[in-house]
Amino acid sequence: MKAFRLAALAAALLVAACAPKAVEVVQPIPAAVRGHAQVAAVSVNLSPLARDLMQKFDQKAAEKRADAKLAPVDPNAPLAGKPPRDEYATLPFAQMFPLMVQDVARERGLTDGRPVRIDVEIDTLKTANAGMALLAASSDQLAGQVTVRDAQSGDKIGQFYVDVINSHSGLLGLALRGGGVREKLADEFAKHIADQLKGKKK
Repeated sequence: MKAFRLAALAAALLVAACAPKAVEVVQPIPAAVRGHAQVAAVSVNLSPLARDLMQKFDQKAAEKRADAKLAPVDPNAPLAGKPPRDEYATLPFAQMFPLMVQDVARERGLTDGRPVRIDVEIDTLKTANAGMALLAASSDQLAGQVTVRDAQSGDKIGQFYVDVINSHSGLLGLALRGGGVREKLADEFAKHIADQLKGKKK
């Protein structure tokens, strides 16, 4: 049993060591914009493969919404108003994710300056496999390309790739993973966007 635990730990450490960087910058955001921007709009598109898996998450969100006796929402229509944050888990990803990005940006102090539009193309969505997590390690992952544009002209002013990986190993790892996987991934993804807009921490 001890040898099994050591093997599981070694595998988890190997996964962490081999994980890619969370952010790969393609086109740096200009210094004049970093720390002096506000998120005016956010769009998000998913690759066909990511869309198929996200539908399962969105179905769970719809079930939570029904259980909470909230009115159903159309994922293809704009929200009538900004819902409270505790309702984000009941919204389709296409509506929840932009709200999360804008919330995190405001929390990081990005409330004035150049208005920007954030266009996100999600190409990877994976969820942890319980069997693999028990044997070695498994991960939840949300990754995609982020393009920052001037909100008025549409000109591209920055581009980077974000890869959020939350690894889980063993029974403890699975227990700590808990629920709200979709929201946790979106929150971390949003924080990386805000970090790029904010620039280096002083």
